Amino acid sequence: MQTLPNVKEDRDTKALARLGQINFINSLPVVVPMLRHCDEIQARIILGTPSELNSQYAHNKLDLGAMSSFFYLQSSDMQLLPDLSISSIGAVGSVLFFSKKNPKELGNCRVAVPMSSATSINLLRVLLLEQFGVEPILVNAAAPDLDRSNLDGALVIGDRALLVDPDWTGKFQRWDMGAWWFENYHLPMTFGVWAAKTKWVETNPELFAEISSALVRARQEGLSTELDQVIAQSMERLPLSRERLHKYFTEELNFEFSQAHRKGLELYRDLCRKHKLFTSNPS
Repeated sequence: MQTLPNVKEDRDTKALARLGQINFINSLPVVVPMLRHCDEIQARIILGTPSELNSQYAHNKLDLGAMSSFFYLQSSDMQLLPDLSISSIGAVGSVLFFSKKNPKELGNCRVAVPMSSATSINLLRVLLLEQFGVEPILVNAAAPDLDRSNLDGALVIGDRALLVDPDWTGKFQRWDMGAWWFENYHLPMTFGVWAAKTKWVETNPELFAEISSALVRARQEGLSTELDQVIAQSMERLPLSRERLHKYFTEELNFEFSQAHRKGLELYRDLCRKHKLFTSNPS
């Protein structure tokens, strides 16, 4: 977790909203412009992985921000920010499942999953159950090595997925989770949303509207006038080409939240309920 320096020393920090942002490059089209104009946003910005931020929301240490779709769906006290998500309409490029076996043979096999994304893990469970009727044994591993382990498969997300993709694609069977979802249901797959605590929104309706608008403006700038800077910062973090990152941000990731996105999110929720994947203690 990382708390960014506050924007104006004369502000009452107690009055600032506590705003969570995902610290993967998939969020940079929102984060880069937001930080450039952070003195216009009445918020203290905290960066972390999806699982770290989910825990902060669950323990009332954040008021609003980015979060995994799975966490949002099993939370009863959240209100969506409008017109903003981390989604794909087809291949997403950074949520990938690699396997040494055909998926229908993965029942009771060992599959590594990251601890940082409940949405992707449960998406894998849903698709394997719905299409093949199998459920593997999930093993937490931040950086699995399929070459040197007794694992039968691995789910990799975010920056690590982009990093291992060129090497692993030539060695193992590969499924892009966004494409797999779209091929089955013909709807966007929403991996992350921005939402706020309902009680906080009720107490701070004007601030909620201001921050929502600021984040949408940041997204618009991040995919247009700020895109070169977004790509440059991504290249500092990962050894990927400008062309690969341009495709990732403009063709694979989708940051909107339309009626189709809502339908896709509702379908994902229904499938998670069908397979009893929600818990009583979201974190």
